[in-house]
Amino acid sequence: MRILLALSYSPYPVSRGTDRLIMNLIKGLSERHEVDLVTMVLERGGGEVLKEIEGGNVSVHSILAPNRRSAAHRAYYKMSNLLLSVLGGVPVQVMYAAPDAFLELIINTAKKREADLVLASYWHLYELPRLLTGTKLALITHDIDYLIHSQRLSLVSGSIPRFLKGIDARRRARIEREAYRRYETIITLTRKDEETLRNESGMSGKRILTLPLAMDLDVFDRSETDRENDRIVLMGSFDADFNRDALIHFIVDVLPLVVERRPHARLDVIGAGIDKRLKDMAGPNVTFTGYVEDINSHLGRCALMVLPLRYGGGVRIRMLEAAAMGTPVVSTPTGIAGMNLVDGRDYIEASTPVDMADNVLRLMSDRSLAGEIGRNARIWAERNVSMGDYPDRLDVMLSSLE
Repeated sequence: MRILLALSYSPYPVSRGTDRLIMNLIKGLSERHEVDLVTMVLERGGGEVLKEIEGGNVSVHSILAPNRRSAAHRAYYKMSNLLLSVLGGVPVQVMYAAPDAFLELIINTAKKREADLVLASYWHLYELPRLLTGTKLALITHDIDYLIHSQRLSLVSGSIPRFLKGIDARRRARIEREAYRRYETIITLTRKDEETLRNESGMSGKRILTLPLAMDLDVFDRSETDRENDRIVLMGSFDADFNRDALIHFIVDVLPLVVERRPHARLDVIGAGIDKRLKDMAGPNVTFTGYVEDINSHLGRCALMVLPLRYGGGVRIRMLEAAAMGTPVVSTPTGIAGMNLVDGRDYIEASTPVDMADNVLRLMSDRSLAGEIGRNARIWAERNVSMGDYPDRLDVMLSSLE
């Protein structure tokens, strides 16, 4: 089968957990199928770098995002997209993620390569079914955004910011629902999202599936066992609002409770998107490491990782990485939703700041329990997200599309 994967922004070089998930998907599919990746790069020369992943059954087709061609293009698209958003009610983010030039590249590549299946990653590509006919299409939705808008808005302070974000949320929800209406096949990242979407109005008759996930477990070096009992890790891309909120929540509501009882405890924040405001909020027990290419040493040395998410959807790739590394995790219910992990066996759940602080302290003090939780998480990863059987699991899903 020839499969075209349409992705608005290049997943390579890998800079986020989502990129790693996409690269593993390409690797898993290409074991038995021809794969064409169609995407946009954000920097000149990015297309040449992207060519590094070509070979075997993988071909790459990319363009420089139209708004990145020059300073003049940036200014033009910034103004025109904002104006068109106001007039047409389409979110600005969608216009950047699915410009006409990118849609044309997808369509032309699908026809030229005679694609048997086009996998469109994310609902920003809602126009594709209208433009590309005669080809089997499936939409990969990373999460069901409109279901978490109310949670997101409830945490916004100030009536005016809440009002403005509410307008944007309604615009996004309208386009997202339109995407689900147009695509006959929708692929979610978790079974929970699949079941939720099935029960939404207007989904009758749709083919809704769950995408198998995989991590290359061999790249997670677990030989580093000398864990630092006072070190807590929190990972993420902090330009995402849900990660930013989780970090603030932990720094303000949880960490002081931990430090009160364990003064030497420290939080290591790993990931891009940290600004001055976040740094100013943190006390002396917080270190900002920033983005790192190799997370193994951080996951290997810490006492535990925390996932203090208060809203969000899809799958938490940080949880997959921690499980692969055998790192114990304390998480809110949102942080592990839909992943079929067992509380008290594969991770420790905490619904309130006090619960989270108590469980963080518990794992820092009881290294035997922490080791058991970490080992069980690794076993879960080996059974559920191994690359070894990934082609088989993908083919089961693909067979249901025939």
